[in-house]
Amino acid sequence: MLQIIAPPLPTLLAAGRNTFDIGQSHINRNNIGVFDLLVVTRGQLFMGEDYRKYNVCRGNTLILYPDRYHFSVSPCDQVTEFFWFHFISSKGWRDLTISKPVHYEEKSAEDCGNFLSESPFGITLPKYCKISNPEAVELLCSKIIAAETESIYSGEWQRQILFQQLLQELSNHMHLANSLPAFAVAEKAAVYLRKNYAKKVTYEDLGRALRFHPNHIARCMIQSFGCTPIEYVNKIRIDQAKILLVSTDWSIDRISESSGFTQSAYFSRIFKKLEHVSPHQFRKQYVGKLPTHKS
Repeated sequence: MLQIIAPPLPTLLAAGRNTFDIGQSHINRNNIGVFDLLVVTRGQLFMGEDYRKYNVCRGNTLILYPDRYHFSVSPCDQVTEFFWFHFISSKGWRDLTISKPVHYEEKSAEDCGNFLSESPFGITLPKYCKISNPEAVELLCSKIIAAETESIYSGEWQRQILFQQLLQELSNHMHLANSLPAFAVAEKAAVYLRKNYAKKVTYEDLGRALRFHPNHIARCMIQSFGCTPIEYVNKIRIDQAKILLVSTDWSIDRISESSGFTQSAYFSRIFKKLEHVSPHQFRKQYVGKLPTHKS
């Protein structure tokens, strides 16, 4: 199982469609520096990577890692057709069979020079799988190849968009609830917290909404994102508060309440902890002095 870190999104470098006759085999390569995604539409490829072997049949996909040795285990025993895609992930990646998913990272405005900071996220993909919707995947692959013949202006853009759709289609078949149950629970909790950040959310509310014990949800979020549910929702609230501080002349009390904090003093304390400046200093840094208006 593979997790790619974004943003930026993975970038397609090259793509093609090959047909191997009986007796032909995939080239052997070592540490090529790019991912090689194989999508077999007819026949089968017998592939190996380091010490593992894969029989990639029709409707199967295999992602070969950029830092491994991959090779042909044996020649094709029937006519075989497949798409191949070379792509990179500039932010990094993880093999989830030997590493934990990337943790939720905290970033302040000071770190990025902008009042809106990016939050890294993981794109989870199958290393090797039989896809449940091979017709849709094959159509996407064909469109990516066809886009290479389009105009220079629109063709490459369209090709990258289609490639993201292909990765999304593969990710949809991951069945995270079965393969990574803790991550699946953490994702559900994150979605709930993002939708309800402006309200008072208790651990009991979260437990009832997800139908899990609150302690289990907290453990899943710590394991998957490196933070508790409260720490996660506070980060969402602070991000919303930063937008309001820059785009409105609302009072700090009003912004605190609108962002989901019940106490202005607590809001200011969390804001300074995450952003290393007070809400007043943050506002002054970006928009200068603003007249104070009561809520």
